[in-house]
Amino acid sequence: MISITKKIEFEAAHRLSSYDGPCREIHGHTYKLEVTVSGQVLNETDMILDFKTLKKIIKTAILDQFDHSLILKDNTENRLFLTNYPGKIFWMETEPTAERMILVMVQLIHSLLPQSIRLDQVVLYETSNSYLTWKNNKR
Repeated sequence: MISITKKIEFEAAHRLSSYDGPCREIHGHTYKLEVTVSGQVLNETDMILDFKTLKKIIKTAILDQFDHSLILKDNTENRLFLTNYPGKIFWMETEPTAERMILVMVQLIHSLLPQSIRLDQVVLYETSNSYLTWKNNKR
């Protein structure tokens, strides 16, 4: 098995509507995302997956959804507060904590990967010194 990793950055804002503290306010981050996949080297390409293909998958799954968006829990408070907001909003069923965001991202990326490719790890940096890691524990 060989693994490859693609890194991207994107800008987004969010608010944690049920949080008792400053993160209750709309605020932004420069998120960094690392996606690691693995598979067998294919004879016809001598690769497990072209980096360009992985980049396109991440663009479709993550950048098109999250980049320069406002990420919010889909609740009455947020809907009323942003009724006339003309910008890009990514609505979540849960509070958009980094933990919940990475779980959504894993689902979105996984749904676009070829069946022969395994999603091994996703790392999401919310700040330069705060990050979390999702690991695929299934072998």
